[in-house]
Amino acid sequence: MKPEDLRYQGDPYWIDLRKAGEFLGLADKTILHAGPPIEFGRMCPGHRRSMVNACFFEGWAKSEAEAVRMLENGEVKVEAAFDYATNGSGYGIITKSVPLLIVEDRQTGGVAGLFPAEGRFGGGFCGWGVYSDEIAAHLRWLGDELFPPLVQVLKDAGGFPMKVLFHEAIRMGDELHSSQQALDPLFTRAIIPYVLRCANRDALLDYFATTHRFTHNFGQAASRALLLGLEKQGVKGLMTAAGGNGVEYGIKVDGVWKVAPAPMLVGPYLVPGAKKENQLPWLGDSSVVECRGWGGTIRPVNPDFDVAGNGLVINGGMMDVNGGWMGAGTTRMPEYQ
Repeated sequence: MKPEDLRYQGDPYWIDLRKAGEFLGLADKTILHAGPPIEFGRMCPGHRRSMVNACFFEGWAKSEAEAVRMLENGEVKVEAAFDYATNGSGYGIITKSVPLLIVEDRQTGGVAGLFPAEGRFGGGFCGWGVYSDEIAAHLRWLGDELFPPLVQVLKDAGGFPMKVLFHEAIRMGDELHSSQQALDPLFTRAIIPYVLRCANRDALLDYFATTHRFTHNFGQAASRALLLGLEKQGVKGLMTAAGGNGVEYGIKVDGVWKVAPAPMLVGPYLVPGAKKENQLPWLGDSSVVECRGWGGTIRPVNPDFDVAGNGLVINGGMMDVNGGWMGAGTTRMPEYQ
């Protein structure tokens, strides 16, 4: 099944927010990451740093030396996010306590979850594996305090429909991977009537109004839910996963990983002063949106891009994959010493 056949398929609803341990059945001392499966010792520096920080976030280790020891001896396990009903946007760090936005595709029956955008911390812990007490407290606040009142309102209403928002954003020029300039305000306007019924309405409005590209996370969950639903229905030849871990790039077709060395991304850089020698090979799973025909596969409708694939790329770079462009990328992070 081709991505263009899936582009306008699906009927995604935001229905819940649950901790990853509960929703995914994620075992204790397990860390999910972006890209195909890879052992801790083979990970790129940024991923290893993120694994250590995940041990701090969950309280499994008090020092870097202790975290590294637990990761090296397998006491803390690392697994691919795409082997669960989620995906690893950016570095894609998910542990049992991470809150997930749950999206149900009511056309296919698929359900998937992804962590929320972390507000003033940008990619924060889940997206870029960055840790501090403040970042950890904020992520827990998102899951324990900010979203639950709104989620209860959404449940009472039967869920929050998003299909029309995604489609309207495409017509307005978004490609729903590196650009959500139209989708963010469309989503915010549509969610306001639900937010106004919540006691913490001011905090919710502030989050939606000030968190740049928060809808990217909903788009990924919606894409993953659609693909998982079709896979469950027995659709064959379907690519349900596409992402890199900074060492290898993988796609998943009919439940089987197909892996190759992660390529370097080609294209313009948005971050001033970024240099090619500081760039990691492909890292991140957000190309799940390309699997369903959004993102770089519809770049000509986005005014930031021309048909040759040139233009702004918020995630770092672009690369032509099987005739379709995907946006992704990152920069190197220090080793965990």
